[in-house]
Amino acid sequence: MKDIKYRFSPNTSGKTLSKIKLIDKLLYTLRRGTEKKFTEQTINKITIIQLAHIGDMILLLPALKTLKCNTNYHINLLVNSQNFNIASRLKYVDSVTVADAPYFARNNKVSYLGYINQLNKIKTDLIYDVRGDLRNNFFIRFFTRKKLFLGYDVGGGGALLDVVLPFEHEGHISGLLNPLFSYLKLPQNHLSDYWSEEDMPYDEITDHIFPGQFVVVHIGTGAQARKWPVEFFLETIAAVSKEIPVYVLGLNQDLTVEQLKIISAMPNVVTCIGKYSILQSIYILKKCSLFLGLDSGFSHIAALLKKKIIILFSGTVNKKVWKPFSFFEDQILLLNKEVPCDYGTGCGKLVCDDNICMKQIKPAEVIGSVKMSLNELKLIS
Repeated sequence: MKDIKYRFSPNTSGKTLSKIKLIDKLLYTLRRGTEKKFTEQTINKITIIQLAHIGDMILLLPALKTLKCNTNYHINLLVNSQNFNIASRLKYVDSVTVADAPYFARNNKVSYLGYINQLNKIKTDLIYDVRGDLRNNFFIRFFTRKKLFLGYDVGGGGALLDVVLPFEHEGHISGLLNPLFSYLKLPQNHLSDYWSEEDMPYDEITDHIFPGQFVVVHIGTGAQARKWPVEFFLETIAAVSKEIPVYVLGLNQDLTVEQLKIISAMPNVVTCIGKYSILQSIYILKKCSLFLGLDSGFSHIAALLKKKIIILFSGTVNKKVWKPFSFFEDQILLLNKEVPCDYGTGCGKLVCDDNICMKQIKPAEVIGSVKMSLNELKLIS
């Protein structure tokens, strides 16, 4: 078995790591002498797999656009059902398939049998999974129809792949398709050369007149460990709205009923909590002048819309790897507090009892950063 440099969160238990390494050892032993040799493969249809959450998919979009612009392949994108609304509207993707992996689902309504049935419908020439996950490699290997299976071995299951691509540790997540480009002998173009803010789909809102300039504050994120205290948001929104209109986005579960009442009563603030679809919310981001949010899919969307954004970034993940994609200098301002428990590369937690990396970001600092950015944009003096 070859030496593998695994990529796991710092909070992954030693027991789990030992199990994965043992499984890999067994898989490579069983595979010995059975490796397939692929030469002159005829590739017409490529399926790119990203079964995780919205931010992971959004960060792939510039690379998908670049792939389509440089090839004549039929590009099929495999995503979970929550991301289908956006994925199905991408003009640089030829088809979209849905598969809901239970191990990524944030609810209990997904079954392994349903997942397998979804995978069984896939027929493609080349299938490429960007995750590098033992579970993905297993299910894709045995339950899809393909000529060639490419991916990473950094999460285990490398022996299940036909081709193991080199993984760039500490590389930004938007570059996950770079090894595929090399395999297909495509030029390594700058993703920003092909991406336009118009490439992000949206649904126009026609029953509301937006002001010429306004700030969007998005208070939600998928993981509790990445949340900022709501009372800090309330203080920030109240201060910023004295300078410029503020539109507040998020889900109903992000606020209590009382907190929602407080925001709704603030002057110069428009509360959009739970009011608009994700595609309509993207339209609001498209219209805004400045975005303030957390480590979430919407922050990545705002970045791809080429907005100036301020992100309150937790210590749960490596900021070098997971920060939003930027197109120009100073587009992204990360407010991030390094704490002993983030290990420098993130703690990997989705739930945190203390959440000190977020609590140490104080409203005064955020308010000051927002006003400074508005001043640079010449929206206030």
